[in-house]
Amino acid sequence: MFRINEVFRFDGKLYRVLANLPEQQVWISLDDEAALPSLISKSALANAIDSERMTRADDPYEKLHFLLLEEDSPIKVKRDKNYDLIKPIILEPHFYVPEIRASIMNRLIAEQGSTKQTYYRLLRRYWQRGQTPNALLPDYMNSGGKGKKRSADKKLGRPRKYMPGIGTVIDAHIEKLFRIAIDRYLLTDKKHSFPYAHRKFKSLYETYYPETPESEIPTNWQMLYFFKREYSQVEKIQKRSNKIEYNKDIQPLNGTANSHVLGPGSRFEIDATIADIYLVSDSDRKNIVGRPIVYIVIDVFSRMIAGLYVGFENPSYAAAMQALAMAMTDKVKYCKQYGIDIEESDWPVIGLADVILADRGELLGYQIESLERNFSVRIENTPPYRGDAKGIVERCFRTIQADFKPFAPGVVTADTVKRRGGKDYRLDAALTIHEFTEIILASV
Repeated sequence: MFRINEVFRFDGKLYRVLANLPEQQVWISLDDEAALPSLISKSALANAIDSERMTRADDPYEKLHFLLLEEDSPIKVKRDKNYDLIKPIILEPHFYVPEIRASIMNRLIAEQGSTKQTYYRLLRRYWQRGQTPNALLPDYMNSGGKGKKRSADKKLGRPRKYMPGIGTVIDAHIEKLFRIAIDRYLLTDKKHSFPYAHRKFKSLYETYYPETPESEIPTNWQMLYFFKREYSQVEKIQKRSNKIEYNKDIQPLNGTANSHVLGPGSRFEIDATIADIYLVSDSDRKNIVGRPIVYIVIDVFSRMIAGLYVGFENPSYAAAMQALAMAMTDKVKYCKQYGIDIEESDWPVIGLADVILADRGELLGYQIESLERNFSVRIENTPPYRGDAKGIVERCFRTIQADFKPFAPGVVTADTVKRRGGKDYRLDAALTIHEFTEIILASV
């Protein structure tokens, strides 16, 4: 009727099935601290199910079954020792009979020297928590009272050995001064050190208690203990970080870029970057004309590049329209202008997306409203300083530039200032904008 180790609720109390017999079942109460295995007839259980007095329940100790312990760890050694202690009793088929259980226990006590209280405590834990070796793990998570506030008439902790004095008991007023110093000097984006915040607390404390000797002023360790107890790790990181830096690089991610896209063409991301290469003029290769601007339009769902534009205009509405126009047109004709022959199936991206995501720049204005009205395209803009909001296109820039950087001349290097006897990387420029566009197209 019930499987071994299954938990059910009977008259509001939890029970665990320990063994199945022909006409009866062995069970034990999980709510009774002095419980022992007992028998109940299967007919009584069937009547309880029919009368809705008994229902199945979740195992409150299910997590114990899946814990993986390191070899030779202290809790694993203690678990195995406890298991070996009660093993003769739990392996006895008739462990539920009190007389048989008591005779085995008396023999083990005589041989091993343990006590009845220890045996019963371990047996109850084993039976109530699932009849697995992990059921005998010690409850160290309940030890120590981590995070709980302690009260005492004298200073807590180990007594001083090298420093003079006894120390100060931390009361509510000292905690208030701790909090003032921490909030004002430590939990700010100025990133002051903890000793600096304690020095500020010390000067504040001496203003209230000018006659206090140096040895009786609350120490750095007492203030650090208060800080770790009262402030969460998330709060510490958030307040010690710049708001822009926290939003962009530190805060946890709650979703992915694909969360709100239904398929290809659902959302395009558009952005521009300055390429890490210097180009020369088409008419005279001796003239270095500077670094080009690369616009990319990419489909979020498929990660396929829908359009691009390479030019020398600063990021603007006109340049963005060049990239969007390329995303809406046939790619075969565009590639043929640069001597690249492709089939329509090689680059099957023609048309507009339901949503175009840009940053607060070229598409933030009245000019783009005609595209929204006439073609039912929704324009979205990311918050300021949040390049991670359109991370697909940002990462695409790095991927494409990694294709030509190791081989193309005139690539920007880390040395921005010419050193004595050094080489100016700008003088290596040899590609025109037409040739550079060919390289980008080939990479796409």
